[in-house]
Amino acid sequence: MFKQILTSIQILGSIALSSAIIYTAVWSAPIEAASNKLPDMGSSTSRTLSISQEQAIGDEYILGVRRYLPLIDDPLSIDYINHLGFRLVEQNPEAQDRRFYFFLIQDSTLNAFALPGGYIGTHTGLITAAENESELAAVMGHEIAHVTQRHLARRLELRNQLSFPTLASFIGAILIASQNPEAGVGMMATTQAGMQQALINHTRENEKEADRIGIQAMSRAGFDPGAVAAFFEKMQQSTRYLRKPPEFLMTHPVNQTRISDARARARNMPEPRNPDSLDFHLIKARLALSDERPNSKNYQENKKRLANKSLKSEVDQYFFALQSAINEDYKTAIDLLMQLYIGRQRNLIYLVSLAETYIQSGKPAKAIPFLESELKTTPTSYPLIMTYAKALIENEQPMAARAILLEHAYKKNAEPQIFKLLGKAQSMAGLVDEVHESQGQLLYSMGDLEGALAQFELALGQTSDDPYATTRIQAKIDQIQFILRERRYRK
Repeated sequence: MFKQILTSIQILGSIALSSAIIYTAVWSAPIEAASNKLPDMGSSTSRTLSISQEQAIGDEYILGVRRYLPLIDDPLSIDYINHLGFRLVEQNPEAQDRRFYFFLIQDSTLNAFALPGGYIGTHTGLITAAENESELAAVMGHEIAHVTQRHLARRLELRNQLSFPTLASFIGAILIASQNPEAGVGMMATTQAGMQQALINHTRENEKEADRIGIQAMSRAGFDPGAVAAFFEKMQQSTRYLRKPPEFLMTHPVNQTRISDARARARNMPEPRNPDSLDFHLIKARLALSDERPNSKNYQENKKRLANKSLKSEVDQYFFALQSAINEDYKTAIDLLMQLYIGRQRNLIYLVSLAETYIQSGKPAKAIPFLESELKTTPTSYPLIMTYAKALIENEQPMAARAILLEHAYKKNAEPQIFKLLGKAQSMAGLVDEVHESQGQLLYSMGDLEGALAQFELALGQTSDDPYATTRIQAKIDQIQFILRERRYRK
């Protein structure tokens, strides 16, 4: 199901998005924008979106993405991809007035895509395939450029080139796919062929512009601009004999001219200052463990390498520490992680991984001092907040966990998982009334609006020491009811 729906998203334009109208119709309900109204499908008077309209479409669309796609919820991986993304955003002059949100999809294929409103998704397969951080930055800089250059708004002109019946049929197929994947995908097969070529033909100029803007931003950020051509060329060569190229190459057509242009631009740019990082390789190792099974052959081989002292690199030691934790050899995992942490005490990945292992081994109290010390320096760190709250919960301190989670849960772009953990802390503390709101927030952020509404209605008027709870809950109820009314109206 995930593969089918993800394919549907990519057909719609993936990077150079096909049309804001498609996104409006797919999820069928605008979130509050300046005008509370998104472009009408039947209107031909406006050919471009305002930034607020584009943002509203993206805010609605991400709910569907969260509901139907397998997103990574690991705080360290989320934190890394956001730090990398915003490092590039800072170097794109046209990005300063835009919102961005970076997320990871558990998928082995090589792909990344931009959605309306600055939502940028990256497949884990793209990260594990990249040899260095500059290659990953090359792709992300390109995606950011698609947002800042307003390629979505420009693509609205395409609707005059596609027949309305074809477009409506394709939209209907995606709606069906969300409820009945096989039926929806079958319907898509009958309508996508005619749209596909028009979409691809219409994106080549956008791709060139995104290449140019993206390579400038990554160079300013200190990455190696030569990674753009190198990565495209590597993918092209590695898939030359495959019947079907990677999805990234299907949505980003690459030819020798484009590679040569990227290489020529790179030659005229400064030498890279920070082309790679340890954190990239640690996160890459972490993501590579997603399919790890206990007592794997690779684990046994690494165990022998540790014994004969041939497990020398930090990344290999970190990888084996995580493998050891999976195999419940917590002593080995903690010893290795402690050694790595002592060597680089400000490395967040080592610290959080060490704390996670203490928690997994049933010793959360040992993790708490490490986390509290680092939180004094970086009090807004998402991985620290989540790991600290987990340690407090496992140490039977739910009220302390509740306090730190409430401090951060209602900030802009809060991750859905913070509400899941908050609900657990509230439940352990016996604050059942509060659990309904947290569950409502989680369900809403995951796209289950009916479930969220039911939870918010249960929460309304219940006991809470939060003076803003009632106002906040009622506002969410009003918002969801508005969206659901719009959906019924559009059916």
